[in-house]
Amino acid sequence: MSKAHRKRAKRVPWLGRLLAQLPNDWPVLYPLYLAAQLDTAEEEYRNPRWPAVLNGLRLAYLSDIHFGALFGEKRVRALAERVNALSPDVILLGGDYGEDSQGAVDFFRLKPGFRARYGVAAALGNHDRTLPDGNLPRILDAMRADGVTPLCNDVWMLEKAGKRVAFAGADDYYNGEPDLSKLSELTREADFTVFFPHEPDILPQVYALADGPFYQLALCGHTHGGQVTVLGHSLHSSSDLKDRYRSGWYHEQGTDILVSNGVGTSVLPVRLGTRPQIHLLTMRSGAL
Repeated sequence: MSKAHRKRAKRVPWLGRLLAQLPNDWPVLYPLYLAAQLDTAEEEYRNPRWPAVLNGLRLAYLSDIHFGALFGEKRVRALAERVNALSPDVILLGGDYGEDSQGAVDFFRLKPGFRARYGVAAALGNHDRTLPDGNLPRILDAMRADGVTPLCNDVWMLEKAGKRVAFAGADDYYNGEPDLSKLSELTREADFTVFFPHEPDILPQVYALADGPFYQLALCGHTHGGQVTVLGHSLHSSSDLKDRYRSGWYHEQGTDILVSNGVGTSVLPVRLGTRPQIHLLTMRSGAL
């Protein structure tokens, strides 16, 4: 990845820290209030490629927690309890756990305790990869110590009755070294693949692969749904693709894409026009 594409961590300014001290449960302070109104988006997802033997699998996805000055330990533990209460079979964590790379280590050292029937897997975001690469082993070790499977250009395979579902996580598109060819090879024998890179910005590169996309469903974060939007458009997008993949469902080249609004916020603890969210997908085979 060219250094020209790197994204620095957006430090929380004094104004953000000041606003974080104000109550976020007062509707009169609406942008602060909205940023704390976490939704659970529950829906059924159908795809003809999904193995029928795994029908009904409950897949929870969440991204962009940004633990730190704007999202403290109390909220982290409440978040984990809320996700676990959904009784998920699989939890996928989509990156940007702290405000920077050290914050990601600190997040997992809290041992939030996300738990699912088959397991919890985690990808890496741009904020997680802001310190030199030497910090990466500490992040991965902290994940493992909390019972989380790190997927940095790697795949976790779920098998049942001879059917295989692959969960594929890339290194961060901007600040890491994603290896799409490796993921394509590792998922070759899967009946269905869920790809969960942090940024949807990487998806056009997947479509440019010689063999085409290696997944059927992509789950992404990073955009915060725009965080502050007017008439469905971001005032300032965190994506180099602007609002191409701002929020919600997309369908491209035979693949389905869900872009989450994420859980936390960046720079300021405010939202407008887009609510924070976690997702629970009930997976089923059959027509879309």
